[in-house]
Amino acid sequence: MSDSQRKWKKISGKVVYKNPWISIHEDKVYMPNGSEGIYGYLEKPVGVFIVAYNDKTKSVLFIKQHRYPINKVIIEIPAGIAVGGDYLSEAKRELKEETGVSAKEWKRLGGFFVAPGHESTRIEVFLATGFDKQEMKTNGQEADEAIVEIIDIKVSDLKEKILAGEIECGITLAALNLFLQDNQN
Repeated sequence: MSDSQRKWKKISGKVVYKNPWISIHEDKVYMPNGSEGIYGYLEKPVGVFIVAYNDKTKSVLFIKQHRYPINKVIIEIPAGIAVGGDYLSEAKRELKEETGVSAKEWKRLGGFFVAPGHESTRIEVFLATGFDKQEMKTNGQEADEAIVEIIDIKVSDLKEKILAGEIECGITLAALNLFLQDNQN
């Protein structure tokens, strides 16, 4: 069977839940084998994740943040949803909002889908450099953020922290992979 024959086809669809941040869809579909079924998925705006790299200390800024769904404080890089189409501007806003830092130099590292089997969320990853750590503060947070602390981790310690399970956010891990691949050149 050819690839063109192994596709899903939407018959109809409906939004079964929606709030300002997410929509949950349930579509009636023809499955790749031709039979009818349903397919549910989550839709969210594009996310921007920022690897804030301090070239002087050879370290990356992380936030420690309480995450409600897992009831745990975890280590992540600064991030947020892009409310507009200019992802770089949104990344700059998120970095400033979550850490107080404004970077002088920016570079897009890449993008990827989070979990394409059950959500449509796309992530854009940016590298931010040329900032002053003295600007760091957590008092610019939005109401739904629970940032406890801003920390920096030396790049030389990242692999150890990842292997020890200290960095548990999958999107942060994927973004760090893009950074580390870029940083090898």
